[in-house]
Amino acid sequence: MPDVLVVDDDAFTRSGICGYLRALGCQTREAGDVQTAWELALASPPPTAVIDIRLPLSPAEANTLPTAANGIDLTLRLKKSFPTLGVVLLSAHARYEQEVIRLAQRFMRSIAFLHKGGDMSRLEWALAEVQNGRTLFQSNLVNPYVLETAVRTHFAPDEAHWIDQALTEMSRLSPREQEIAHLLAAAYTPEAIAARLHLSKGNVDNVISHIYSKLGLADMKEDGVGLRPLPILVKACLLADIRESKQ
Repeated sequence: MPDVLVVDDDAFTRSGICGYLRALGCQTREAGDVQTAWELALASPPPTAVIDIRLPLSPAEANTLPTAANGIDLTLRLKKSFPTLGVVLLSAHARYEQEVIRLAQRFMRSIAFLHKGGDMSRLEWALAEVQNGRTLFQSNLVNPYVLETAVRTHFAPDEAHWIDQALTEMSRLSPREQEIAHLLAAAYTPEAIAARLHLSKGNVDNVISHIYSKLGLADMKEDGVGLRPLPILVKACLLADIRESKQ
């Protein structure tokens, strides 16, 4: 398991999460506010983070009950600087899932939302999934059909055909191809994918070529003038994750 940055203003909750993750073999670093979390991330970017949505902005506000969704802003800042970072956002308030949905609408990958106080094994599962480039929502809190419709409103008209084609053909990908497709969609470079999966870069490049061919995106140079395969793949993978939450 990877290094995990745990950000929560409640010391008891933070200690419990860190203790659980360390028992799984993770290395953990802790922060109780946005400023400290940002400084820790800059010093050594973590591959994953668990972030409470309500956070104080600085240590000076540590004794004030936070009411703002500063964890969302922290996530945006972290994802812009470290695109492959996997983030699990936590909140006791279901309404904040709408904020996380808005992150997904911006086509940010490797983000999950979980309710605080649930089964800790869900946290282990969510961390593993965001490391693999997945985007997750608690399907009992959000209607996947509504979410897919909302995401689709951000597609350009000339993208829709290619996205739907890639989504339809996704089942043709082998498990390894699906794994690499989601990592590629989550901003991993071919070199980073090769290092993560202990493969040669040449092997990864070949798999990526097969992925684009199977999804019908290899034809975009001739038939999809002005479009690029990777942004189409990102959106198709996001829709695939949303549809899986219907299961």
